[in-house]
Amino acid sequence: MPMNRAQLHRLVRIVDELRAKRYPNARTLAEKLEVTSRTIHRDLDVLRDDWHAPLEFDRRRNGYYLADPGWQPPVGAGLARLGAGEALALVLGLQALEAVRAHGLEDAFRTLLNRLPELLPDQVTVDLASLAHQVSFFFEPARGDPEAVGERLGALRAAIEGCRVVRLRYYTASRDQETTRLVEPYHLRYYDGAWYVAGFCRWRQDVRTFAVDRIREIEVLAETFPPPTPDRFSPDVYFGEAWRLQRGAERQKVVVRFHPPQARYVRGRTWHPSQESREEPDGSLVLSFRVLGTEEIMRWLLQFGAGVEVLEPASLREAMAAEAAAMARVYR
Repeated sequence: MPMNRAQLHRLVRIVDELRAKRYPNARTLAEKLEVTSRTIHRDLDVLRDDWHAPLEFDRRRNGYYLADPGWQPPVGAGLARLGAGEALALVLGLQALEAVRAHGLEDAFRTLLNRLPELLPDQVTVDLASLAHQVSFFFEPARGDPEAVGERLGALRAAIEGCRVVRLRYYTASRDQETTRLVEPYHLRYYDGAWYVAGFCRWRQDVRTFAVDRIREIEVLAETFPPPTPDRFSPDVYFGEAWRLQRGAERQKVVVRFHPPQARYVRGRTWHPSQESREEPDGSLVLSFRVLGTEEIMRWLLQFGAGVEVLEPASLREAMAAEAAAMARVYR
């Protein structure tokens, strides 16, 4: 049966009311959706006859309910139909996620792409092969063994959803050391070719970030923890205060000057939420940032070689000078 978006919207709202066990009737639904009772009766007929919804009427409550609470609307019935723009956005999103190799979800991506024709109206098609020639994505190859990382991501997703404590045997690359940690996992983040989990480390008594590919063993415990409140953990705040992932103990103002040749490539992009910029008469660009820790920003600045100069803080300027001197000795 042909169906417009207004009717689809009403059907979604009606199904929501039924699932919430509010026992709606034609009059209450007509008032809520601002249509006539006659229109609602037609919608109920669609649910009952076309979508085979197990609709029953409770005379005592004077409203409808689902005899089978687990009933789902059939995908082909139109409730999940996508427009051309929505289909394109879905395909591009899936291609981007496949490019970052979201371990453990590959089969789900392929299944969804195979089912895409079911989600499209008859007059809308998406040529996946043609689209792949038109648009592509590249991200750094994912770090770590795909199968092992996929298993750990699955365990962490379950722990985050259930607010379950995990026991990690973790390898710290900077210290070349393995430790066992009890962690309350809060958030998964993909960055620069690797997956990370942020959570409260009971050993350090602080929120820390762990590379998933460096987790040697993981055990999801029965013990639970309270969901983190926004003031305790917010992904935007937590990662926004660092340069990328690593957080230092002290917030510092970093001021750097990009000389004209490099400024042309740096200009026009926001590298950090705290960024402030100033143009110089000679074509140089001065950027300033406020970050927790300077180790990661130093690694970023080194890629620009002599095209960048650290103005503040003095400690970072000295560290850059020492690294430049060490490089000069290597290449002498």
